[in-house]
Amino acid sequence: MDGAFWSLVGRRIVPSPEVSSGALWLQAVSVGEVEVAVTFARAIRSSRPALPILATASTPAGFALLKRRFADPALSPAESRPFPLDLPMSVRRFFAAARPRILVLVETELWPVVLLEAGRRGVPVLLVNARLSERSARRFRALGPVVRRPLAAVRHVAARTEADARRFVEIGVSADRVSVTGDLKYDREELPEPDFADAFRRLAAGRPVLVAGSLANQEVPLLLDLRERLRAAGHPLFVLLAPRRPESFGAAAAELAARGIPFTRRTALDPDAPSDVFLLDSIGELGRSYRLGTLAFLGGTFAPKGGHNVLEPLAAGLPVLHGPSVSNIAATLAACPGATFVATDADSLARTAGSLLSDPVLRALAAARAEALFRENRGAAARAASLAIALLGDA
Repeated sequence: MDGAFWSLVGRRIVPSPEVSSGALWLQAVSVGEVEVAVTFARAIRSSRPALPILATASTPAGFALLKRRFADPALSPAESRPFPLDLPMSVRRFFAAARPRILVLVETELWPVVLLEAGRRGVPVLLVNARLSERSARRFRALGPVVRRPLAAVRHVAARTEADARRFVEIGVSADRVSVTGDLKYDREELPEPDFADAFRRLAAGRPVLVAGSLANQEVPLLLDLRERLRAAGHPLFVLLAPRRPESFGAAAAELAARGIPFTRRTALDPDAPSDVFLLDSIGELGRSYRLGTLAFLGGTFAPKGGHNVLEPLAAGLPVLHGPSVSNIAATLAACPGATFVATDADSLARTAGSLLSDPVLRALAAARAEALFRENRGAAARAASLAIALLGDA
């Protein structure tokens, strides 16, 4: 483990006293929860533009993303800090410095010392996008009275589903403090097209577009081989290639050059250059770039990464091709059958991509199923935010 990890651990054990006080404290453990926290914070901002937000995360990856997301001027005033370890000394020090008006915990963040300290100080606790598996519920029920005192600090649980709500009641949260508000992951505003959209369309010249997002290094050759196979099958594909990490941009460009594939880099954009591949060598533009696609390939699924952000291509209405490594996104894939398509190897990937390119009805059906998922959860963030605002009024 590197120095950054141990530095974060140190900051969690001994939190800094230099924290703005009187804020809405919003805790998201890691990357997935941070994205939910951002959605919630945007909903808060629509009605409380000046309310200070203190955002925290627990893991190194989560904290790194938190700092980037909450640096957005649209979320200001906001600051980011590591979440204190659930130890009495650490928790009390953090509460004493921050003096939050409300604590909002994303998903399943039932830390006993934090909850006890919130209760002792009279800080209302709200769980948003709250989820509880049957296995976790059994564990909490087995603990019985041990968990009831920490849970007393929870003023409301905004659950994702009826099943989640029922389990929170079963572990001891009063039924009148539990409601179903929907899943914030799917409550997303439609992103605008990227700034380069017009130039991109000139480069694509009417060809179908495969957006290959968040690729691991070993997935770049796979996608370029897929392009060749689809071209040979009569699909003159234009590819938007987006490596996951900035340090991989150069290697991807070298691979394209070695294969003799004409390509254009985002950072050296020439809309009149003959190109078969658009290399997205920039940060923060992939989500909007899915709007330009015909179908998507999800990176981190043919490499042992567990899959990256599948919600962005689904929100853009694209059928999503992916490989077998999906541990990070299994729940989302299960929630939208017919919108995502698994391939186990290069052959099945080429067959499935070819079928989707040949069948506009199949693509339209995939888009409709994804749209239904987002439509069912529309307004979830606003409903959760209204609960927070009501508790702020009581605080």
